[in-house]
Amino acid sequence: MSPETKGERRRIRLQYIFIQECFVIFSRFFSRHQLPHWFAGFALILVLSSCQSTSNFNSQLVKTPTPLPLPGTPFVDLRGVRQFTDTWNNIHLFQSFDYNISDPANVAKHYDFVWGAKVNHVQAIRASNPGIFITYYIPFHREHGTFTDQSAIHDLNYWKAVHPDWVLYKCDRVTPAYEFGDPNIPLDFSNPALVPWQIQTYALPASESGYDGIAADNVDLQNYYGACGVYVNGKWKQLYTGQYDDPQWRADIISWLSRMQQALHHLHHPLALIPNLAIGDLPPDNSIVRLVLNHIDGVLDEGGFTDYARGYLTDNKWLQRIQFMESVQKQHKPYYVVNQFNSPSIDSREIQWTLASYLIGKEHSAAIFISTFQDYGSDTRYFEYDAQIGSPVGGMYQSQNVYWRNYSGGLSIVNPSATKTYTVSLNAGNSYVDLHGYAIDQRVTLSPHSGIVLLTNS
Repeated sequence: MSPETKGERRRIRLQYIFIQECFVIFSRFFSRHQLPHWFAGFALILVLSSCQSTSNFNSQLVKTPTPLPLPGTPFVDLRGVRQFTDTWNNIHLFQSFDYNISDPANVAKHYDFVWGAKVNHVQAIRASNPGIFITYYIPFHREHGTFTDQSAIHDLNYWKAVHPDWVLYKCDRVTPAYEFGDPNIPLDFSNPALVPWQIQTYALPASESGYDGIAADNVDLQNYYGACGVYVNGKWKQLYTGQYDDPQWRADIISWLSRMQQALHHLHHPLALIPNLAIGDLPPDNSIVRLVLNHIDGVLDEGGFTDYARGYLTDNKWLQRIQFMESVQKQHKPYYVVNQFNSPSIDSREIQWTLASYLIGKEHSAAIFISTFQDYGSDTRYFEYDAQIGSPVGGMYQSQNVYWRNYSGGLSIVNPSATKTYTVSLNAGNSYVDLHGYAIDQRVTLSPHSGIVLLTNS
């Protein structure tokens, strides 16, 4: 007990003794009929004299909120958050949404992670796969209805009436900075009041409903949709330039991530923060990227090795993506890589490119999802996922103009060149089969932006 606390208690006791003595003295001078009035008076004195001490005592009972960390301070305390699955062996999968799945219990056993699970699927998923990591979906700065009904969004008039200073507009000062043509109102994520509202509306019920994390969508380090400012007390406040590359936009994203992660980690049942993160043209060792990684618990990479279904990542962009994938996992954070193809169906060559690239960068916490463009929510699995390639034997290396990685049960090779074809020689001491089981010659030709996964023929 501190000296201040001891002194305060001594003062209160002396006050109490003083009042007792006064009561004894004054009771001798007043009749029995007058005593009730004196009782009331002395009670009032007692209450007033203890107000200050009561205030001090209550202040000791109220937990002072932990101050937000300074940008760049990693929050590494994940006690209470479910552990991520170790992906060191073979190929690991995650599910991107589950809104087209009618039997989640049967599907869940094939996956390590669900990005955006439906509320009414959580119990069945958990019962089928107790170790799976389940996240609740929100767009990081757009309204998204209620916890149980994400279609129940409000229009601009509602937000003008309720929180007019939260609406984020384009530089014309009239049009909200809508994204993807969706009607969801974009909200000012630089406003510190937004995170408590998001916690109360989405994260707290998610925490109480068995989720393990928040899947925050579209955390883009570029201002893709020309967001510009807000109205505060009816007056325009410029926040951003409206241009694609805006340092203030990036700084405010880091602040939002810091506030949100801190709040999620301090829930009674803590949640992880796993954003769909787009770093754009920034290299993985950029200081901004490092700051972002300090305030998140994992990464969903929707661009993957197919650049949002716009084509293949090639040359240095492919190499940087692998390096980013490695750097995230070195921080013991998971990396979930989405690979979309702009075609009606996915062929073997496309699967080989994606799996080979994934296996080059996979460490202890990486999983993969492959689909046609935006074909989310369904259980889409390919037989190639069952390949028993084992665990890595060393890291990525470059040889014969392509990138290699050895596994205990096979080999992954990628040619990320956009234009050049290379023919490489395999280790003469080993024999290999492809994922279809066909024997492979000792020489393999890799066309531009292609990959191959080989298994040791035992």
